Amino acid sequence: MRPGSNLGEIEQIVRGELEIKNDFNADSRDIEFGIKSVGETNFFQPTISFDGQDYEAGELMQTQIANKLNVPKKYFDRMVSEAPELCQTNVNHWLHNDPKRYMVRTLGTKARAFLSDRYEVIDNWDVLKAVMPALKPFKEKDDLVFEQSHVTDNNLYLRFTVPSYAQEIGVDDIMHYGLQIKNSEVGLGSVEVAPFAKRLVCLNGMVATDFGQNKKHLGKSQWDGVDRSILRQETIRQGNKAWIMTVQDSVDSMFNGTTFEQITDSFINSRNNTVEIERPKKAIELLQKEYDFSEFEGDSILENLLSEGDKSQFGLANAITRTATDIPNVDRSIKLEEKGWKLMNIKHDEWNSLAFAS
Repeated sequence: MRPGSNLGEIEQIVRGELEIKNDFNADSRDIEFGIKSVGETNFFQPTISFDGQDYEAGELMQTQIANKLNVPKKYFDRMVSEAPELCQTNVNHWLHNDPKRYMVRTLGTKARAFLSDRYEVIDNWDVLKAVMPALKPFKEKDDLVFEQSHVTDNNLYLRFTVPSYAQEIGVDDIMHYGLQIKNSEVGLGSVEVAPFAKRLVCLNGMVATDFGQNKKHLGKSQWDGVDRSILRQETIRQGNKAWIMTVQDSVDSMFNGTTFEQITDSFINSRNNTVEIERPKKAIELLQKEYDFSEFEGDSILENLLSEGDKSQFGLANAITRTATDIPNVDRSIKLEEKGWKLMNIKHDEWNSLAFAS
């Protein structure tokens, strides 16, 4: 995973994006899809135009347009690269002849998301404002460590641990617990507050998503009496007041309940599982299929498993999270941390199918 940012840097990034982002309620008949050639190469850049403004359509935006119009993405990509005029004609036909209302999210000169008009805007800045008051008691006690956090094109990841919430899961093997707050401004998931665990002996992290609480970006239609350009700031933030209180309650409940004790039990139980992998290569081949790992990821997991010499369920989970640290794409790296947690909590019969794979 590439190096992350501290809280001050995250706040600076998020505040900077606030200045250049806009949201629009757009009738599809008012949207014009285009494709322009870039330089003297054979590279073509999809664009959308509305309200007299042109925007470059990013990769996610293109995927969302294709999905909304029921155009297979593989065919969409082929049209862009091999028949751009055909792609332009097809997309505009469906936009203009099957009219619907969409929310278009832009960032500067880039169109970054093409969403349902029921999409509820909860921006990264809103998330930071909701979370920080709940962390104030820990900060005042100097009991708060902000881990490497990230703002990617798709997600915000805010991570912290609370050193006083530490548990021993083995001899000289300490876990520090905290939370990961995740948000997507482009329709790729809910706002999620989930436990985050960092193993100090190796600094590997895991995200326990099954203990998480989330808020979907889904509300009533943004079109009820609202002009095409959304006035985001006050109107939307008023509707988010109840949600902000819910996020603060979620943070409080995780630190005041039994969540971290249950997570500790999961670590210890997986460590106590004495059934070890008999054929590591076969086990990883099966793991790749069941957990959707790439060939590179599978090879790396196998290498880390063998180098550590721990072929237990706990050992394989840690081989996955160790591999996560080598993945440069932040979104994918954190997904591997989630998969490591999932593997550590599978049932005995599922583990046995991996351990005795042939």
